[in-house]
Amino acid sequence: MKHYVVRPRSMTGWILTLTFVALIAMGLWPVIGWFNQPRLWLGLPRIAVWTYVIVLGCWLVMLIANHWLKVSSHDD
Repeated sequence: MKHYVVRPRSMTGWILTLTFVALIAMGLWPVIGWFNQPRLWLGLPRIAVWTYVIVLGCWLVMLIANHWLKVSSHDD
């Protein structure tokens, strides 16, 4: 069985992929350690606000990707 790696074909695809990977990296330990402090932001612990930022950022990148890929799609 042969495995294939799917890669973006356009600059827009690469930008979206790298943005998504950067957002995922924001949820890894070294970055999380900076936000895991007992201070409050908007009435929530910093770590909770940071988690919301990551989740909303991923959602926004996927929303933009769906819009851009729909516009550039030739599968009509």
